[in-house]
Amino acid sequence: MGNRYRFVGILLGGWLGLGVAPAQQRAQYSQYMLNGYLLNPALGGTEDFVDVKTGYRNQWTGFEGAPVTFYLSGHLALGKSDRSSTAPVYDRYGRERNQSPIFDNQPAGPGHHGIGGMLLSDRTGPTSRTSFNLSYAWHQPLTNQLKLSVGAAGGFTQHTLDFDQLRLANPQDVLAQQGKINAITPDLHVGALLYSRRWYLGASAQQLLFRKINYAETLPSGDQYAFLGQLSTHYFLTGGLRFPVGLDWTFVPSALVKWTSPVPVSFDVNGRFLYQDRFWMGISYRHRDAVVGLMGFYLNPLLNLSYSYDFTLSDLRVASRGTHEIVLGIQLRNRQRLLCPRNVF
Repeated sequence: MGNRYRFVGILLGGWLGLGVAPAQQRAQYSQYMLNGYLLNPALGGTEDFVDVKTGYRNQWTGFEGAPVTFYLSGHLALGKSDRSSTAPVYDRYGRERNQSPIFDNQPAGPGHHGIGGMLLSDRTGPTSRTSFNLSYAWHQPLTNQLKLSVGAAGGFTQHTLDFDQLRLANPQDVLAQQGKINAITPDLHVGALLYSRRWYLGASAQQLLFRKINYAETLPSGDQYAFLGQLSTHYFLTGGLRFPVGLDWTFVPSALVKWTSPVPVSFDVNGRFLYQDRFWMGISYRHRDAVVGLMGFYLNPLLNLSYSYDFTLSDLRVASRGTHEIVLGIQLRNRQRLLCPRNVF
């Protein structure tokens, strides 16, 4: 019996350690550029409003056991005195306003704090996890147009393995009687962000603590082989630029690089066109995985809505009908009545 538990433990440990697909241990997001706070706690408090977002992602529709993700996040600035000062303002010809040598040479303003939190639920086949994290960030101006932010997030994750969703050769096997077993691990994520009115560059790391998930406490007593899941640290590098195009349009390219050992480095590249800060559309390419179409609306200073669809390029396309992702944003305490974010876009 011990060898059987050991075999299943290794099998499930490999599944939990590498995910269903490369780089899938952490939830994947096609709309990473709209809510970088999911990947980097240093983004907490970048904007001049309370930035609340909720998202739902149904990956590889039609594929049994494919990932389904839901999240709710929110963050805000404390003590931020330079409201909207890092945002470019353009005239009717696409040229920046208020840019004089006097303005450029002014000293940097004071720093400010950023706080936030996130609740995430992610399910893949018989495995699922529910995470809750709180974050803190410090934003230090380097010049009157450039800031450096560093942040950390901590909390916990409950990992669940549901044996009722596993098909065993012997239905009378003791494994079939386990039902759901759980394990809780602490979380630690860190990140840094350099941002200005025209560009941003961020780096972050997630799952820095407690590499093993141990379900031993819920297994039959005396079993010498615990069910283990192997957690890997995930590293992210993000960046984006903003270019005015004509009178009404803005072009916003961005990129995301992801790496976790032993999976090779992967990346997403994206380009979006924004019309009068109200409507945008774009396209992304995820290396050897998908082409993504995206669109969104800033309905008013309070609400915004976006949708994306992934056209699968990998071998999973024979069973998958693509991936749907929808994000609803709420901008509370938006005193300037800004339609869209100004600092990280």
